[in-house]
Amino acid sequence: MKKIKITQIDPKVMTQAGLYDEGCYGSSCADECCEYGCDVDLTAIKLINRHRDLIEPLVGAKVEDCFKTALKEDDDYLGGAYMETAVRKKDKTCAFRLKGKRGCSLFYLWATKKAPKRIVPTICRVFPITWHRGRLFIDTPLRKSCKCKEKPAKGRKVPSLFETQKKEIRAVFEIVEKKGKAKK
Repeated sequence: MKKIKITQIDPKVMTQAGLYDEGCYGSSCADECCEYGCDVDLTAIKLINRHRDLIEPLVGAKVEDCFKTALKEDDDYLGGAYMETAVRKKDKTCAFRLKGKRGCSLFYLWATKKAPKRIVPTICRVFPITWHRGRLFIDTPLRKSCKCKEKPAKGRKVPSLFETQKKEIRAVFEIVEKKGKAKK
């Protein structure tokens, strides 16, 4: 699969404390990052449609009602296109958030039902890191209760966001040096 090319990484990605231990699920953030919904890349959209029979009961809606836009072509996304998710009126969170519970239905299906990890939108997999037109950076402002803002236990060093998100970054991005060579 073609990856998203990154030619510039904001230095803050290398210095901001990362999502240690259980990541987002170990945080008490109450899904604050889900209040805007997200952009879902074409790769994830295809998997969402393939697993709709599992998703719809978890979110209490039809998959097509979970999106607010039609497919938009854009090379900055896996598969070359994306759709924006709807935000539920009742709880003002992403339409793919578990109905009546904390957490994302797509993460849940990957973690508990062995759905492919690519069912989780790229933006959610690498959060709070984001990208735009070849640049990797932190989605700011970071929410007050974001796991990466928690203080670790005394004497414990927490790796940077880049380090804790490295596996996901490598899965979806091709980090390219200015002269066109891929970094290893």
